[in-house]
Amino acid sequence: MRAIGTTPGLFRLQLNQYWDATKTSTANQDRSVRLLIYRKQNPILVDSVTLLLRETLPLTFDNAACAKLRQLSFVQALYYDTHQFDSRQFTDPGGYYIVWERCCRNSALTNVDAAATAGVAMTFYLEFPPMIKNGTNFKNSAPDFRLPNGSYICIDKPFTFNADATDADGDQLRYSLVTPLNGYTSRSNPVSTNLAPQTNYPAVMWAPGYSLTNIIPGNPALTINQGTGQLSVRASQEGLFLFTVQCEEFRNGVRIGVVRRDFQLPVVDCSKNTPPPAVVVANGKVATELTLCKSQPLILSVEKNSIWAYQWQKDGTNLRGSTADTLQVSESGVYTVIKSQASVCANDTISQAIKVTLLETRSVSLSLTAKPYCTGDTVTIQAEGTPDTQFRWRRNGTELVGERWSSIRTTQSGSYSVFITSASSVCNGQDSVNVVINTLPAVRLNASALVFCPGATVQLIANSNQSGSRYVWQTNNARLTDTTSRIDAKQAGTYQVTVAAPSGCTAISDKLTLTQYSTPAVQLDSIAPVCGTGGPIVPLSGQPAGGTFSGDGVQGNQFNPVTAGVGQHKLIYTIISDKGCQVTQSRSVTVSSGPTITGQTTYGIMKGNSVQLITQTNEPVRQYFWEPPASLSQTNVASPVATPTVTTSYQLTAVGQIGCPSTFTTVVEVTEPLYIPSAFSPNADGVNDSWVIPNISAFPKCEVSIFNRWGELVFYSRGYSQPWDGTYQQTFAPMGSYTYQIQTGAVAQPFTYRGQLSVIR
Repeated sequence: MRAIGTTPGLFRLQLNQYWDATKTSTANQDRSVRLLIYRKQNPILVDSVTLLLRETLPLTFDNAACAKLRQLSFVQALYYDTHQFDSRQFTDPGGYYIVWERCCRNSALTNVDAAATAGVAMTFYLEFPPMIKNGTNFKNSAPDFRLPNGSYICIDKPFTFNADATDADGDQLRYSLVTPLNGYTSRSNPVSTNLAPQTNYPAVMWAPGYSLTNIIPGNPALTINQGTGQLSVRASQEGLFLFTVQCEEFRNGVRIGVVRRDFQLPVVDCSKNTPPPAVVVANGKVATELTLCKSQPLILSVEKNSIWAYQWQKDGTNLRGSTADTLQVSESGVYTVIKSQASVCANDTISQAIKVTLLETRSVSLSLTAKPYCTGDTVTIQAEGTPDTQFRWRRNGTELVGERWSSIRTTQSGSYSVFITSASSVCNGQDSVNVVINTLPAVRLNASALVFCPGATVQLIANSNQSGSRYVWQTNNARLTDTTSRIDAKQAGTYQVTVAAPSGCTAISDKLTLTQYSTPAVQLDSIAPVCGTGGPIVPLSGQPAGGTFSGDGVQGNQFNPVTAGVGQHKLIYTIISDKGCQVTQSRSVTVSSGPTITGQTTYGIMKGNSVQLITQTNEPVRQYFWEPPASLSQTNVASPVATPTVTTSYQLTAVGQIGCPSTFTTVVEVTEPLYIPSAFSPNADGVNDSWVIPNISAFPKCEVSIFNRWGELVFYSRGYSQPWDGTYQQTFAPMGSYTYQIQTGAVAQPFTYRGQLSVIR
């Protein structure tokens, strides 16, 4: 639990697990852990934090052969995250603790009673002080145990192991061996889900013959240095032994925190075939202490022999992957190497310690003025250094005589190095930079022709000696949008192209001037619009004389509207100049059939009524004429109102914008209204015995329906050639009132009559 910066309550939380790779699988390797945080006095749950699995790394063993023989394979599983606590919730003077429980431990533990079917569980436990004391923020980081090497104990061999921790706040640390915590989880409930606070967490049960003072039997048995955290033992019994190191944190003599770390150390029989310690050589000489400049290469080496296996260490920690007979050193520290049998499990030995101190090299850096650099450029190389610095320069390894300043100027490519010395620095510095002077591209501009006719195209080609170049064209000093090596020029003018090579160097071509031939002015006389394809043939006229006419309907020097047809036609007059340049002039001529008029061709009205004669055209109309004018509201509009008293045929003439007329005819049919008697007397007296409608014969498609007072149909006739005689179902209809409906059925103006009819007897 490490405080981050000065923000109150901001911590990095990390939980470390170590998995026995020979026993675990993905099923019991947790992807996350949930830490529970309680108040110590009168415990209550204050907070919880979930950490995700961030890293898994194999432990590196000192003696690889023995580790392989004993099937020792462990994985570091690191869970961590940054968490922002609300420090206002952590003010209790008694402090707080973090706990996480999990079952189960390795079942092959020698010194623990693993007979219980519930399994041997484990409890991760850490105490920390309040985050606010006496109204002010109290910053504290818990002791941090180092990540261990993959270690094991050889039986009957003295063994020491650093189980110490570091403290970011400089607090005093005190170490002790304590009994591991078992907690409340089991095989059936491997991860605790109980959020209720516990007054204590049960410890594991020691196996018979083992105790806190006899964790690993030996002479001496396992002990720990209270001040340094170093474990010591000369083991007398093989097995896998579990124990816990507790680290207490004191500030100004007051205990403010505690963290526990569980360890499992195997004791194995490494036999007595002990190799001689490796002798480490630095740059060909045996050494125990070296002081070098960082710029000087330092390689530590030992005897090269395939029967030996090596594991290099820095400050007592195995360097992962450093198992060769040489080690390149780039950091200060104390270096050792563990030597063991490569293929046989035996005792291993450790070399002499070499203390390496690497001094900072005098800082120097080179900078260039600009790039890219091209033929003809002068490059300035600047070395940054202090005023008391002396400079030496080389190009491609050769000393540049006379160059003793902080900068040099050159026009040549090469690798330039500067070497600096200073009375104020033990280690001299150097830096290098490559200078590349690129060759300028060459460009030549060619044209398919230098003089061309108006409207023609001239191809301009830029030939460059460097592929992948970019091109920028201009004409009359104005930039064009073209970017390829070839362009089509359609305008006279002075052209030039700039070529940019992939290196960034540029070159510009010579100027190339294109001119156009002069051509005569060509005219083509206009032609008036032609009405109808039956119009006259129109002669064509163009200047200067001697050209040719072309286009729809053109026959020689005439335009034939019959051949062209209705529509707008383009006529072209072409002249070939003495330079062979073709010059044209064009005109348009319209052949029109007049406006297209649409509308209803028949109307029907009852005598005395009116109707609007609605027409539409497909183009604008200049003038309308209606004939005959009688009974029309207007004769010069598209849709006048007609009120004829007899059936009349009207004709509309519409003149289009170009003067071409069209006609349209419509008929207004006038019908006399029906005279319908309101009563008749079917009494066989020969007078008014049937319901006669005098002029209904004008509507041969009429439909006559008669209904009684209950709405029943008593008479129906399509056409009325036989009037109703007052009978219904072959009997006399009763006297009284009836309702009639007469639909005229007229196409032009259908009409329906409705009314009352009295039958009198």
